[in-house]
Amino acid sequence: YSLAIAVALQLSAELLSCEEAEKLLAMHREANLCVPVGSFCSRRVPIIRTCIEQTQSYCCFNSRLARIINEQGRGQVGKGWGSGKRPDCSGFTPEEFEQIDFSRIDLSEFIAEVMASVRVPMDSAIGENVQSTVQQRVESYYRR
Repeated sequence: YSLAIAVALQLSAELLSCEEAEKLLAMHREANLCVPVGSFCSRRVPIIRTCIEQTQSYCCFNSRLARIINEQGRGQVGKGWGSGKRPDCSGFTPEEFEQIDFSRIDLSEFIAEVMASVRVPMDSAIGENVQSTVQQRVESYYRR
């Protein structure tokens, strides 16, 4: 019995352990840098052909700004994300990038992140003025 228990514990530990890529993905997801693309069956029982493991695919970016632009810009240029089994995480071509209307991109999440890093109190009139000024400058920059 003790051998069976030891084998079962070893198998459980292997199944529950994360690979380095999975740990990195978890960190990116926690930082809100990823977009879920889809899922696919990654493991099947050979004879029965029953799916026993689903894998979720993500496109992850180096910054929230990159994720936001990709999320909202892809719809503007008609570029999809691919499928769960074959995600398309490629960037924009120069031609596609020129087609993006940045005035239609909601940058509030990015601005909130920048404002949090500046540590300006948002309850004060100064904080509200800074946020308004940043928003106006970003919008006017992309309207040119």
